[in-house]
Amino acid sequence: MEELLQLKNCLLARNYEEAILIVEELETMSRQDKINTLESYLTVLLIHLIKIQVEKRVTKSWLVSLRNSIYEIKRRNRLGKKSHYIKQGEWLEHFNEVISEAIVDASQEVFGGINPPKLRIKIDFPLLQAQTLELLDLTYSDKNSEEIKEYLEQKFVN
Repeated sequence: MEELLQLKNCLLARNYEEAILIVEELETMSRQDKINTLESYLTVLLIHLIKIQVEKRVTKSWLVSLRNSIYEIKRRNRLGKKSHYIKQGEWLEHFNEVISEAIVDASQEVFGGINPPKLRIKIDFPLLQAQTLELLDLTYSDKNSEEIKEYLEQKFVN
């Protein structure tokens, strides 16, 4: 809010150079907020993929959570009609950014709760990374929520 007041004052004072700097700062803040939201959904996605991998089972609620995470990433990642905040092929950096948090959160749920270092040993990281990136690729497709649900059921249930 403070930035908007500064912007207004700059415009009223016809200080356009400073106004442009404030607009760029607001744009950066907005972009980072969107990326933080996308990373939150990525964390939820990872938590459930970890649980599926380590417990070697899947529940309907986990599938629903996976579908919701994928769909929300798809919906919120759009920056206009053809552009995205996080482009396809750029997710590995974000995966690496949130994986530790996802492990800590998943450790509370896997097998009723185990400590994160023990969980880390049980995770097949190349498989987890490949599955995550594959599911994130769905967010760039034309698949709707129902089609994503069917894809997940085929992948994890059958």
